[in-house]
Amino acid sequence: MKNIIKKTCILFVSLSLVTACEFGDTNVDPAVPTDVAMSALLPSAETAVSWAIGGEIVRISGLLTQQFEGINAQQEDNYRYLIRDADTDGVWQRMYYNSLNTVNVLIEKAEVQDAPHYKGVAQVLMATGIGTFTDAFGDIPYSNAFQADEGNFTPTYDTQEQLYSTTLPNLLDEAIANLSAAQSTGGSPGGDDLIFNGDLSAWITAAESLKVRYTFQAAKQNPAAYATALGMIPNAIASNAGDFEMLFGNGANETNPQFQFSQSRAGNIKMGNYFTNAFTDDDTRKELLLDGTLFEEGEGDSPSFYANSNSPVVLMSFVEVKFIEAEAELMQTASDPVAAKAALDEAVSASFGKITGANTPAAYQADLDARWAAATTQNEWLEIIINEKYIGCYSQSILAWNDYRRTGFPNLTVVPGGTNAFNANGEIPRRLPYPQEERLLNLENLPIKTPNLQQRFWWDE
Repeated sequence: MKNIIKKTCILFVSLSLVTACEFGDTNVDPAVPTDVAMSALLPSAETAVSWAIGGEIVRISGLLTQQFEGINAQQEDNYRYLIRDADTDGVWQRMYYNSLNTVNVLIEKAEVQDAPHYKGVAQVLMATGIGTFTDAFGDIPYSNAFQADEGNFTPTYDTQEQLYSTTLPNLLDEAIANLSAAQSTGGSPGGDDLIFNGDLSAWITAAESLKVRYTFQAAKQNPAAYATALGMIPNAIASNAGDFEMLFGNGANETNPQFQFSQSRAGNIKMGNYFTNAFTDDDTRKELLLDGTLFEEGEGDSPSFYANSNSPVVLMSFVEVKFIEAEAELMQTASDPVAAKAALDEAVSASFGKITGANTPAAYQADLDARWAAATTQNEWLEIIINEKYIGCYSQSILAWNDYRRTGFPNLTVVPGGTNAFNANGEIPRRLPYPQEERLLNLENLPIKTPNLQQRFWWDE
């Protein structure tokens, strides 16, 4: 069971994290707690991580893969591949300061209070945030990113290879061990867990699923990763009901980040033409995924699955797991197109089930079967898988942009006017620029001093 985010809880946590200069007891405000319980930190951390991923990360991925089209202001510039370093200041602050800093406090507090179950949940959230951010930026701070209270305001950057090869697997393995602990003397999550309501087995499955994702994503560097990921899938999410997602609410301070963007920034983006045209007439997901005039006018002329006030932010899904399985079966050394097609059919069926509550329409399945039968090469089958995933995993984190950079599909045409000082060849960007604040305040440690959106990072080489 998944709970709806509560305004009062978030307000309490935001207030309780306020700090002040230490001038003695005379300046202590009795209305502001000097310590925050883990049960208050957890919902704040879950909400903040989900907000950062479900808001700006989903939006930039969608703009760069033409699921959205920017039509005004910064969104129009980003759509045309003009992404300035100042444009990423906000998402960097939201991920590190608002989100992962709280997660790290929760990890440290759980260690002190002997609460491995809380620590395990926090480690899964940390891996979710760090994994998403390295997919956007490449090398990022982690090892000493949370040492401001020790006077370290200029953290070094962990390489993406280190994060993928060591940090993320270790975080997730430790999370699984902590979540499996027989005792958690300092307490265990319950109703304060807005994602899984204290279901530790669901958190273990989420961790196992993230291990599949990060193993699979490195396949350009290590082709054996396809077979390794396939071996992990039996432990991953096994149905739509087990999705790792955050449900939002209808109250003023509870709403989904895409919905809030549509209300506060109406007229900045619209649904992209390439994405709109990717739907066939017999695709019953179309009305629920194409958000009509919601982003353009702030009022929708059609229902929306991912941009309603109470829509979920999906951090990882069963649909993604099945699409990973399909691609891995096809691309592994012992390529198996038959197994790939079976997994693809399950992925598509899961997507229809999640979005519409019904099975894949017969006409849609017949068309998919015909397209697969007509393909004769591994690359043609791969294109079919990624084109289906482009719709099936819409608005799920950074997946569409990751898929494009890993496979070259969907076969997007570059947006005209995409050549600029940061994107010299005018092609679809391979990375985001480091934020302006990092360039001004932490230049010595910055891996790339001058923004270059075409400089590929480790797993994209």
